[in-house]
Amino acid sequence: MQRIAVVVALAACGVGQDTVDTVEVAFVAPAPGAALTRDQLDPLGALSAAVGVELAIAGEPARVALAVGDAELGDVGGDGRATAYVTTPGPVTLTATAFDAGGAALATASVDVVVTEPVVEDCRGWLALYGVAYTDGPERPGVTDPVTAMTPLNGLTFRTGGGTARTTMFGDCTLFKSLAEAAPLLRARGIVEVTDFGIYNYRCINNNGTPPDCPSGISQHAYGNAIDIAALTDIDGTTYTVETDWVIDPSSEETCSAPTEPGKDTFLHETICALKAAGVWNIILTPNYNAAHRDHFHVDLTADADFIRRTLSGADGH
Repeated sequence: MQRIAVVVALAACGVGQDTVDTVEVAFVAPAPGAALTRDQLDPLGALSAAVGVELAIAGEPARVALAVGDAELGDVGGDGRATAYVTTPGPVTLTATAFDAGGAALATASVDVVVTEPVVEDCRGWLALYGVAYTDGPERPGVTDPVTAMTPLNGLTFRTGGGTARTTMFGDCTLFKSLAEAAPLLRARGIVEVTDFGIYNYRCINNNGTPPDCPSGISQHAYGNAIDIAALTDIDGTTYTVETDWVIDPSSEETCSAPTEPGKDTFLHETICALKAAGVWNIILTPNYNAAHRDHFHVDLTADADFIRRTLSGADGH
């Protein structure tokens, strides 16, 4: 899902305190129609186009605000320079508006640019853009593109269900790309640590059989492209535990539209549904799914799948 970044690096406002008769603002940079590649990380770790903004400001407005699309990002400093991080590929409009001390708009200017996707050869190229450190392999059954990723991963630390801090994680490269994509959404909510019950496990769904002879299908964990998330911990040390803090929704209600209990239940619902809405993972199974998922979110990258709900048709992807 495409989105516009809500983070911008700006100098402190100091353009002036009093207005004069003539106030004008114009874009010096970027140039109209400039193509800018989404190949930098914003302060939260989202892959973005770092757009260098330079304004020519005449007069003495109280402040000059910069916006991307309809999202105001902040005030430009007295030198008229700022860096806007844009995560949305495609055409984007940057707007600068000068205001007087009473908040009335005095002048405005805009410029249209195009944000392009980076060109990478393979999944490893995405890991490089996200700054994910890894080593190749080891080769294990079921895993197409095996890597061992180092932590922290795009600003997130990981811990096992037993409480041990992870220094490495093994799985398919595509899973670590998805975790790198999830990181800025989690960090925007204050999350700095993920507790998980594991990634790679060469087994059948519901442990029914031995791969590749799986009557119910092979678990996505056998491919190294699934992770079971047990808890999230924020920068203040508050932990949101799926088993104890998620309130199971009535069977008649969809997971992402059901009413929630205030506090941790609401936080967990909003967070996992935001990750699904952003297209980070194809399948998400919550405690709403069945008793086997009461204590974790199962998330995976099953091809051609797209759901987060109580019941499924066919295999559960776990």
